[in-house]
Amino acid sequence: MITSENALPVKDETTDKDAQYEWAKSELQKMQVQLKGLQAREAATGGQQDAYQTLARRLGEDAITQDDLLSSEKAAEDNYLLYVKKQEEARMDDALDEGGIVNVVIAEQPVAPALPVWSTWAVLVIGLAAAGVAGTGSAFSADYLDPAFRTPEDVVAYLNSPVLASLPRRARGRLPS
Repeated sequence: MITSENALPVKDETTDKDAQYEWAKSELQKMQVQLKGLQAREAATGGQQDAYQTLARRLGEDAITQDDLLSSEKAAEDNYLLYVKKQEEARMDDALDEGGIVNVVIAEQPVAPALPVWSTWAVLVIGLAAAGVAGTGSAFSADYLDPAFRTPEDVVAYLNSPVLASLPRRARGRLPS
C-alpha cells in the first residue's frame, strides 16, 4: 500500500469553481425540485378539497330535506291521531243517539272541597248518639232473647216440676245467725 501511494504523485489542483457557489447551486436545485413536488401536492389537495366541499354541501341539503320529511311525518301522525280521536267520538255519539241518551257535556271539572261538609264536632256528636242508641238497643234485645230462667215461677211454668231450692233476688233483712 505504501508503494502504491508512493507511485502516485501528490497533486495540488486549483479550479476556477467556488465551493460555496456550487453548494448554493445544488441547494437551489433541491429546493426547486421540492417546490415542484409541493405544487403538485397542492393541486391534488385542492381537488380533494373541492370534492369534500361538494360532499358537505350535498350532505347539508340532505339534512334539510330530512328535517322537512321528519316534520311532515310528525304533522301527518298528529293529523292521524286527531282523526282517530274524532272518529271514536263520532262512534260514541252515534251509540248514545241509538240508545236514546242525550249528549252529556261536563260543564265544569269536579274538584274536592277544601273544607269538609260535616264538621268534626258534628260527626263526633252524631257518632256518640248512634253508639248510645245501638248499645241500649242491643242490651234490651239480649235481655229479651236470653233463654235463662229468672224466677222459680218461670221454672214451674216451663218445666212443670217443683222448685227444690232458689236464691232470693235481694235479701229482705238480715238472716239470723
